[in-house]
Amino acid sequence: MIWTEWGRLTRFLESARIAFARESQLWESLELADASSAKIRTENGKATYQVSLEQHRQAVSDTWLLNASILLSYYALAEAAAADKLGLDDVTDVGGIEVWGQRLLDAAAANWHDVKDGKAGAVEVAVVRNAIAHGDRTYTQRSINRLQAAGVQVSVSPGAPLQLDYTALHEYRARLKSLLRVGQVRGAVGDGES
Repeated sequence: MIWTEWGRLTRFLESARIAFARESQLWESLELADASSAKIRTENGKATYQVSLEQHRQAVSDTWLLNASILLSYYALAEAAAADKLGLDDVTDVGGIEVWGQRLLDAAAANWHDVKDGKAGAVEVAVVRNAIAHGDRTYTQRSINRLQAAGVQVSVSPGAPLQLDYTALHEYRARLKSLLRVGQVRGAVGDGES
């Protein structure tokens, strides 16, 4: 069920944030004689991974990458739930969130005004998600054009970095959840689900 997976993903996000923060604090608290030459090594069967302490600390501090990975998963869940509700194999065959979101809302006799931040907010989530899914961390002219067509007031230029901190991720997640709720996707999120 969509909301069980949604809750699991939310718990993973929050637990990962805690674990990364603790890992970073652990390495900051150690008084190493030569931290610049310290290495971390792990083995898993035949695979070995070795990294400098500084590279490790940079990796566990990369909240953008964590947020991006989680946003991709939330968006995939939303698409799958919409496809299921609409009786489609894949919503991407019918168009972007503007199209499948409208179909979802039409089926529920609702409209974009009922959704958190409306169509413009949903399109913003899709633009950020699409950039991430295609390996980009910046806005393109095409993504800016899509935002403007949806009514988003755009204040960035092509090449500007995508901002995806925890606050933005939380907002994007809330917009997707709102669209699914208004679209009457198999019940509301239960208590304890996020």
